[in-house]
Amino acid sequence: MNDYGGEPGLDTYKKPSWIRKYRTALILLAVLFLFLFSLLKSWPYMLYGPGSAESVHSRVDTGHQLEEKGELLFTTVATYSKPHVFDLIYAWLNPRMDIEKLEVATGGVTNLAAYRNLMAYMRDSSEASALMAAYAAMDKPIDVESQGVIVTALLPESKARENGLQEGDIITQADDLAITNGTELSEYLTAKHVGDLVKISGTRGKETFEATVPLISMAPDNRSGIGFQMNNVLKATPPDTVKFDFADTGGPSAGLMMTLEIIAQLTGEDLTRGYTIAGTGTISADGTVGLIGGINYKLMAADKEQADYFLVPYNAQNESNWTLARETVEKLKLKPKLVKVSTLKEAVDFLSGLEPKKTAP
Repeated sequence: MNDYGGEPGLDTYKKPSWIRKYRTALILLAVLFLFLFSLLKSWPYMLYGPGSAESVHSRVDTGHQLEEKGELLFTTVATYSKPHVFDLIYAWLNPRMDIEKLEVATGGVTNLAAYRNLMAYMRDSSEASALMAAYAAMDKPIDVESQGVIVTALLPESKARENGLQEGDIITQADDLAITNGTELSEYLTAKHVGDLVKISGTRGKETFEATVPLISMAPDNRSGIGFQMNNVLKATPPDTVKFDFADTGGPSAGLMMTLEIIAQLTGEDLTRGYTIAGTGTISADGTVGLIGGINYKLMAADKEQADYFLVPYNAQNESNWTLARETVEKLKLKPKLVKVSTLKEAVDFLSGLEPKKTAP
């Protein structure tokens, strides 16, 4: 006789609940749900890591053939916006990656699209600056014209953000007035009154935009304005046909390496001297090399490509790039030799002074 705890001598059977019956399936379903949620849920962070170190030669076409025995490499930082939890865990465990809040990483811009438009403008601007710096260094003429005004930052007191203007917007018209530079825009706004509405229009990435913005009082002279920082959008047209292929990158930090490649191709001088030369740095029209971010990640990328030298932007008043570069090389035992460069001339002089690299017989 089976005793199930009922009345003596009475066979009983308690039917298991459906939860107990399908417990294994429910657990697997819950695990699958959590896994899918982790894949689909993104978080407001930016991940940083080593990017690439690629030849500039194939990305700059001047129509002049040049056989380089070595390579000039531009370097990048790999960034991942709004990562999933598994990406965050991987970055947290990886000593060569960092995690930063998205708001901090993007400088507090209106949204991620605005940030990307701003990075695209910086890339395009670096191409124009590279052309101007290269032709100035070669003492050759180049045509430059301003084609609008880029919004680089909105001031806290500005009412532009809530009225449809955002960073990365390129302004080409204010009301019925065509705008080609910042002076034209400032003079037009200053002639109006605080509280007046101005219709601003232009391009936002590959689209057009239009925003009606109220003017505010601008310190220190209480003139009327929108309340944003801006730069002129410049187009440089050289006498040679120069084409760039950097559409898959963002930011201005390839400027120096672009400029060196333009000079090499147009002068016919192989500046590599047989070495692999990596580097980074913004470039100004006057040849000044500017500081950049993420130099540690760029050095890692250059080391992976076995670069012989790495050109480091240097500023005597701000040695942050140089200090971080030295610390990274020492900590990770990287191979590239570091070279300080403050100007385009210093970079060209260093490369021109290199003894040609000896190759194994």
